[in-house]
Parts: sequence; structure tokens; C-alpha cells
Amino acid sequence: MKANKKRIILSALSLVLVFCLLAGGTMAWFTDTEKVAGNFSAGILDIEVNPDPENENFTTTKPMEFKNLRPMLLENFDKELVRYDAETETFADVNNLENNNQDPKNYGDNLPIYFRPVRVENRGTLPIYIHLGMNATAGNDTEPVLYGDNKYEIDQGLYEDKTCENTLEDALKIFVYKWVPNPDNEEEGEWERIENVNLNKETATSSEKICYDPTDVISAGEEVTYIIGGYLPSTADNKYQGQHYHGALEVTAQQADLGPYPHNETGEDPAEFVVNVPVQIADQSDPSNPDYLTGVDYIPMTFEKGTSIASADEITRQLTEFLAKNLIEGKQWQLYGTIPTQFDIVYNAETGEYEALFEKIGDKEVEFLLVSVLPV
Repeated sequence: MKANKKRIILSALSLVLVFCLLAGGTMAWFTDTEKVAGNFSAGILDIEVNPDPENENFTTTKPMEFKNLRPMLLENFDKELVRYDAETETFADVNNLENNNQDPKNYGDNLPIYFRPVRVENRGTLPIYIHLGMNATAGNDTEPVLYGDNKYEIDQGLYEDKTCENTLEDALKIFVYKWVPNPDNEEEGEWERIENVNLNKETATSSEKICYDPTDVISAGEEVTYIIGGYLPSTADNKYQGQHYHGALEVTAQQADLGPYPHNETGEDPAEFVVNVPVQIADQSDPSNPDYLTGVDYIPMTFEKGTSIASADEITRQLTEFLAKNLIEGKQWQLYGTIPTQFDIVYNAETGEYEALFEKIGDKEVEFLLVSVLPV
């Protein structure tokens, strides 16, 4: 019996050895292992804003100066912008000096500056989308007080300057222009205003976004240039002369994986709005030979929010007030006769302004309001 027990034990040991040898045989194939180092580093998201491309002055501390703004029609304002000068690689004076016979030699320091180029460079290593917005800031200067007792003339020096209150904020529109290349020749193109964008929250309407979120990716090492325009609508009156707006243009960036910025904030429609009504004023002192006066092409009229039709009574009231407050050709006038018709008020989404739309006379389009006057 003892011998049998030994045999069983040996058999068990033999089985163990066999399995071990089989396992060792499996590992006998030739193998090789190599190691590759794995180093991980995050990309860099870094932009630089340059408001002074001509001097390669990359700094966000140099302010953009807009000077001597004047009320204008939007279509004329857009024409003031010149093309980029590829030969000199500068934006020159940005203003079209020939458009209104503006000569720098005559203007000197008073040369109007309505536009400023801003270049955004992606100095990081990641592709990005950017966002442009504007926030009002406090001014540490003063604004002139120009009103005297004469309702027809501006008096300077009658009162001391007041502390700057950003008074121009209530009238100023801040536009963004982008370069659109010619599809037939990419070296040529033109600056195009971004429709329905007004960076000034105070004057933006419900149809205007208060920021600009481009949908073009800026790759690492690339740059893009936009132009900022400071526009005073033709409805801005004398109280805005010499007034200021101080603001900070803020450019932010996010990695392209997130897509373009989704901002859709818009302004709010004011309780009142202004319509620049095209007029032709005729002196009816000699009814058989009316004398058509010059100097007034548009008369601003104010209406309550939601008004779609200007009645003849309302037109007459506002014309009477306008003539009482303003000189035309150095004289004061009074309304003569009655206003023949009312007009519709329509909103032009392209210009962001309200317009007067007159009824046809037969098949003839009516483009202005005929206003008859007599000298006072």
C-alpha cells in the first residue's frame, strides 16, 4: 500500500513538470520590445491686438483716436473709407480725402478721422475664433459747453467746460468693416461694413447686434484686420458738438473646436426714433416763380416707437418747430400753406435707419417732401 502511494505522488509531480515545460515552450518564440517616450504639452491660446499697423506697434495700450466726427448720411459715411494700399502696405489716412475735398494741408490737426484699422494676430499655437465687443469707459477729460442764448448760433467760451460724461454715447454708432477680396483677383477688393452690427449698446436697436463674432478661423501665426468706424447719424443735432465717447474695444478668443462665438445680444429700440425726411423748400414770395432754397436736404422728425405713418398734422407741427429754431440761407422762415400728404415710415435693415416713403403721384415716384415757406 505504501508503494502505491509513492507512485501516485510521483505521477502528480510528473504532470506538473509536463505543464511547466509546455508553458516554457510557448515563450520560446523570438520577441522584441522597443520604448517610445510620450511627452504631452497643451497648446497656447494667445492673441495680440494692434491698433497701429503702420508703425508695427503691437500694443493694446495705444488708444484709437477718432476726431472731428460730423453727422452724415450712412451711404456717404461708407464712401469715406479707402482701400488698403498694397504697394505701401498701409491704410494711408483711411479716410477718403478726395470725397469731400478734404485737404490735409488745410485741415492740419482738425482732419476728420472716422476710421481706425485694428489687426488681430494669433500668436499662439491653436486655431481660434474671436469676438469683438465695446464697453464704455470713463473719460478723465472735459467736454465743452457750446450753448449760449442765441438759438441760431453756437457760442464757445460762454461757459466753462464740464467734466466728461461720455455725452456722445447717446448718438454714436460704432461699426465694423471687413476686407472682402475680389474673387477674380485676391489682391484687390474692398472694405465692407458688417450689416446689423453696432458695438455701442446705447444706440443699437433690436435689429442690431452689439458685438461681432466672425465665422472665419484664424490659424496659428495668422492675422486678420478689421476697421472700426465711428459714425454720427445725420439726426445728431447741435447738442453733440464737441462731445466725447470713451470706450474699450475688447477682443477675446477661444479655440476653434468650440465653434464661433454664439453671441446674439442685440440693442433695444428707443421710446422714440428719428426719420430724416428729404425735403425741397420753396420760397413762395412770388407764387408764379417759386425760389427753391438750398442748404437743407433733410429735416429730422421724431416719432414714438411703433409709428408707421406720419400724419399731415404731425408733419406740419414738426416742420413749424424746425423752421422756428433754424435759419435757412441766413434767414428765418415760416410755413406757408398746407402739407399735401402723409408718408409711410419704413425701417431699412441694411442701413439701420428709418426712412420716409412717399406715395406715388400717378406713375411718378415722389422722392421728397415739398415744403412751401415765406420769410418772417
